[in-house]
Amino acid sequence: MTRPLRAMVRIAHARARDFFDAPLTADAPPIELLQAALDELERKTQPSGRGTRTFPYTRVAVHIAQPRSDRTAIDAVFSRLGTRLRERLAEIRCDAPASLAVTVSVTDTASPDTPVLRIECGDDGSAPPQGSARSDPPELRLVVVKGQSVRGEYAFRGGVIPIGRGGALADALGRVRRNEVAFLDVRDGVTETVARAHARVEFDPALGGYVLFNESSSNPTFIVRDGRSLRVTPRDPRGVRLRSGDELQIGRAVLEVSVSETGEGRTA
Repeated sequence: MTRPLRAMVRIAHARARDFFDAPLTADAPPIELLQAALDELERKTQPSGRGTRTFPYTRVAVHIAQPRSDRTAIDAVFSRLGTRLRERLAEIRCDAPASLAVTVSVTDTASPDTPVLRIECGDDGSAPPQGSARSDPPELRLVVVKGQSVRGEYAFRGGVIPIGRGGALADALGRVRRNEVAFLDVRDGVTETVARAHARVEFDPALGGYVLFNESSSNPTFIVRDGRSLRVTPRDPRGVRLRSGDELQIGRAVLEVSVSETGEGRTA
């Protein structure tokens, strides 16, 4: 079986596992913990153009909380995590960092709310300390460059930000979606290409940044970054992390992105 075919089969199996499988249990065997760790790390990759991806971290810390854990077995299975991660990244055409530090910690004391498996990733030579989710999200500003919107500029601090055409929308089940960035119902060759439920931006505390998700299967979503267009795949649960200076192409409409680095800035 060729490498691309193996990758396609593995991705199909992973998606089926995500859909049907229950969360990890406290007695999950080490090999199941390893596969779950690899799956989660794969979801942290980012598109880098031309069908390739990149893994933007240089340090990975895996935390396992499992009563009566078999530490010898866990150590043996996770001893090749770095190699297995590089193999996984190669299968999906993802660039791995030249230097990758991987640590695994195991504890057998955990509360009922403690996840069996938790992963932290860091860059610039340091992984975030345990439990260091950012409590003060940076400010995200979106400026409408092309297209007609209710407002010309938006500012947010954390949370989920739906983007689409129209304000409050109800689906067939009566669930209401309120677009925080709402384009108008006009026909000007641009604005009508924005789907009613086109995209959303979410603040990810683990990353300390904002992630864009494409929710429209028919109208395209791109990020223009450093002169390159990165396509945001519809329904991809990983999304793409936003950076200051990015331009979001929502259909033919365009939003300019600014993210404060310190969490300071003007409020909406």
